[in-house]
Amino acid sequence: MHLVNFQVLERDGKPPLPHEGGWKDTAALEFDQSVTVIMRFDGYRGRYLLHCHNLEHEDHDMMARFDVV
Repeated sequence: MHLVNFQVLERDGKPPLPHEGGWKDTAALEFDQSVTVIMRFDGYRGRYLLHCHNLEHEDHDMMARFDVV
């Protein structure tokens, strides 16, 4: 997520790993893993970008944009 930090609530349905406590700007995921995160959009209304830093994914436009109004 760009422009906003988040906290990891769960990793694969279990509590987050010890080093995942606190505010984050990235989460490392292996194949078939998932995280549940929470974030607050209180400083900026507008477009946000979410994407993977895996080069293959970036090369194939695996990104998402959403608007906070």
